[in-house]
Amino acid sequence: MYRMRDGQLRLASKRTRNMRHKRETHSLRYKDSCIAMSSNNNVTGTVAILGGTGDIGFHISRIFLTEYRKEFPVVRITTRDPSSPKAQQLANLGAKLYKTSDSFDDVLSGVEVVVNALPTFISEDAKKELLAAIVRAGPKVSFLSEFGDDWRQNDFEGYEHAEWGRKRVILANTQAALRGTQTKIISVYTGNFAGWFFLPALGIDIEKNVYSPLGPASLRIAVTHEDDIARSVARLAILSLDPATASTVPNHVRISGQNVSYEEIRDAVARVKGVPKGEIKSYDLDEYKKNLKANPSNFIMDFVRALIGEGKVDWSDSNANELVNPGQSLWKWKTVEDFLRSQ
Repeated sequence: MYRMRDGQLRLASKRTRNMRHKRETHSLRYKDSCIAMSSNNNVTGTVAILGGTGDIGFHISRIFLTEYRKEFPVVRITTRDPSSPKAQQLANLGAKLYKTSDSFDDVLSGVEVVVNALPTFISEDAKKELLAAIVRAGPKVSFLSEFGDDWRQNDFEGYEHAEWGRKRVILANTQAALRGTQTKIISVYTGNFAGWFFLPALGIDIEKNVYSPLGPASLRIAVTHEDDIARSVARLAILSLDPATASTVPNHVRISGQNVSYEEIRDAVARVKGVPKGEIKSYDLDEYKKNLKANPSNFIMDFVRALIGEGKVDWSDSNANELVNPGQSLWKWKTVEDFLRSQ
């Protein structure tokens, strides 16, 4: 590559060429993102959100009904109690309410997208009925009941938490039932929910202002605000429904609104609460896992803490943030500090 210098055409330096290549690559990626976003403008569909008034389900329902109503004009929601305040709030936003006891065939008839936000511990009969109804309905996209840490990398042989065991079975059964169909199966891993993040079980005790990583304080943790999880699900649904972008959506998707270290959490708490920077106490990971294996906990966060210590919840370089929200052009990811200031 050449450029003019001192009235002569000269070969540009390697550094200059690299900088130009980076600018051009960024420009092409930006153009590709714009094309993808513009191609999604005419996508519409009906979505069914199962467990739509639950913890993460309520966030997903509300975001679909408000920020993505144009793309999803019909939003069906299952709930145990349609008269509950949460259910009525969603109904006022335009949701079509169904009881969890209603036929799954009725709920799913004609839908393009299924979002399963039900707990994994529903009865085995209910799981079978739901899967059979999904096969009969033939939606284009089906989101599994995930929304947490990526259990595929777990190393708790013989003492893994039961929640992850159930998720393994649900994925295997769903893949077997939908093999050869046109339904895309998507598992969304989100790291920790912002609302479930400040827990002593994770070594984050903001009341005592003590932070206890299983290793160095620089260990990073993927954490995503529940509203951003909901937006990501909506965007993945849109991308999957559009023939121009459907192939860009993988079956397993990691989202991480922020990958934050124990040091950064401590500093954010100090800024927000106006207190001195707290104490950091590091503990031994191997000893912790040895004790956990000897005395398995019923609380899944005790296992998540070990995953954090192993560096398996640092998704700084392995997430799909740019796929769902290129350059934060659609929304700004909420940070741990944003969440603290909102409380």
